[in-house]
Amino acid sequence: MSSTGKWLWLALSIAACGEGGGGAGDIDGETDGGISDATVDAAPVGPDATDDAAPPDPDAAVAAIAVPAVEGCENLNPRHCMLPWPSDRWLAADAERETGYHLEYDPRALPRSRAGAPIDIEPYRRLDGYSRASQLLTMFDAPADLTRAATVDAIERSLEPDSPTVLLDLETGERIPHWVENDARAVAPEQTIFFLRPAARLEQNRAYGVAIRGLGPAGGAPFAPDAAFRALRDGVPSDSAEIEGRRAGFDRLFTKLGEAGVSRGELQQAWWFRTESFASGHDTMLAMRADALERLGDEGIGCTITSVEPDFGGVAFRRVRGTVTVPWYLDAPMQPAAIVRDGAGRPVFQRTEEVAFTAILPRSLAADGETGPLLQWGHGLFGEAEGTVSDGGLMRLAEEGGLVLAATDWAGMSQKDLPFLATALADVTRFYRIGEMLQQGMINQIALTRSLIGRCKDLPEMTSDGAPLIDPSRRWFLGGSQGSILGGAYLTLSPDIDRGALIVGGAGFSFMIERSIHYNTFEPLLIPTYPDRVDRALLMAFSQHTWDRAETANFLDYAEEGLPGVGPKRFLYLVAENDAQVPNLSSHQAARLAGIPAMQGSTHVPWGVEVQAPPYTGSAYIAMNTGDRPTPPGNVAPTADDGGHNTVGLKTEAVAMIGHFLLTGEMVVPCTGTCDLSGR
Repeated sequence: MSSTGKWLWLALSIAACGEGGGGAGDIDGETDGGISDATVDAAPVGPDATDDAAPPDPDAAVAAIAVPAVEGCENLNPRHCMLPWPSDRWLAADAERETGYHLEYDPRALPRSRAGAPIDIEPYRRLDGYSRASQLLTMFDAPADLTRAATVDAIERSLEPDSPTVLLDLETGERIPHWVENDARAVAPEQTIFFLRPAARLEQNRAYGVAIRGLGPAGGAPFAPDAAFRALRDGVPSDSAEIEGRRAGFDRLFTKLGEAGVSRGELQQAWWFRTESFASGHDTMLAMRADALERLGDEGIGCTITSVEPDFGGVAFRRVRGTVTVPWYLDAPMQPAAIVRDGAGRPVFQRTEEVAFTAILPRSLAADGETGPLLQWGHGLFGEAEGTVSDGGLMRLAEEGGLVLAATDWAGMSQKDLPFLATALADVTRFYRIGEMLQQGMINQIALTRSLIGRCKDLPEMTSDGAPLIDPSRRWFLGGSQGSILGGAYLTLSPDIDRGALIVGGAGFSFMIERSIHYNTFEPLLIPTYPDRVDRALLMAFSQHTWDRAETANFLDYAEEGLPGVGPKRFLYLVAENDAQVPNLSSHQAARLAGIPAMQGSTHVPWGVEVQAPPYTGSAYIAMNTGDRPTPPGNVAPTADDGGHNTVGLKTEAVAMIGHFLLTGEMVVPCTGTCDLSGR
């Protein structure tokens, strides 16, 4: 067998393997249906469009080296068809997009289900780059020794000149702080993913370069560069047209890295990617909102009361249940559903739907004949509105604060959506529909606010002796857990609510989920269909495309300044130290993403976040310790929940802080010293 033949045999063997090849799908040697070689190189910009520095001079007499390039794969890393990710491999030139690209995944590269079902790539073609909340993944032949690297407890190491890993803004030349970790869920040493986690907000429509140098296994020699990357790095021709088609972009990358003090010759791995534009990440949601607001008007479309329960729970004056009329943009009233789009990709109004809500009217307002603020509640993971607002603790909060408490289910992530989630985990092709429904869910929340301060407030069931109980000029939001994760996006989008409290939330669902105790429930649904650990990790990272449509990671950084025509917004971000359900690291990411300070008195200050002394008017982060045990290190989940997630928001100090902020817009910290409440 010739040398080239041996490489081809090895490449096909890798692609055919389950654990080793990552389930890339059928590799049949046919013409690549994804990005053509010419398309990649013809892109209007690589890392940038400047002249390249000369690569190392190749010996013209040297024959092209054989590389294990497989049709449809990324091909820089032979250990898995999709690695490294995200990379330029899936960026197709597109002059009609703001970034100059659209995502063009090859279905043969993406993980297939055990039954061989590929992932439909069509929904992702609408995107013109990668999520700013992307995890960065690659692999070596063994776990990397991280002694000299930037770990989660030493993020500042990533900015030092000799850091083994570099994340570089290829427009400004700025190094981006980050940390790295080996996959704590790896099933074998040679199948250990190497994660690079950005610790700062990435910009929209920006090229970023990743560089790795000087790493090796514990006690071993440094990792050798793989053949395809070595050909690009050393200026040696390869026998792969796909790799050769990317050479110009990599030469620009090497030039930029060199200008930042990273020598080309020392690189073990390097690649680049581009984040999506603001339009790609937000235009669908903003177009739906604009159309919905026009239809809703100032009063809402309709409000119907379906039941009234006086003296509810012995606490509330009245529990009222009803429906509000909501503009609908999906092709079905419940999952599976997708946004209907016109030929230009814009969402199209379909009809109206009736969406259920529950409201708690406090006795304190009815007795005094006064009006009170509307407090809109966002429920937790796959919960329901009615059950949570009917909880005794929340009802007492409404009673003591003189608040009208109201909520509707988070469409896409409520109890009724759980059956669909199970099918989406069994066939990830369906997963993007969660993001579609979540966007409709934001419209439902907006319609609820607009209707309650409009048509609903004067209905007899919502009044006391004919007098309204809702003060339409005061509208606040309070979201817990998932209600915070989605609530950050909702608060940013809402045209009617300018102040809110986000409790025990985080940013970047794809990052936080493996560290959450909830993953212990969801992963068993995923494993039978996607048994390969590397595949599952990639699918979790890939899922951020879906979550970005309506979660905090893609919206919260616009809250302080406001989206076009809406804002600015102010919010209190309260977390529980060692939270088992929403990992603190994702809460730290949210604080950095939003650019908000930590209040003096917080039991933890996230890396890169400033400290602000109270009193303070503005948004702020604060952690309180309720005594939960430390969570395990790495991307694994706790096996027990000590309860801080569910109780921190009910602590006397937390209630006082939340109430004062909602009433006045001022942050105070009613703790003696730090908010260590673990002793009680």
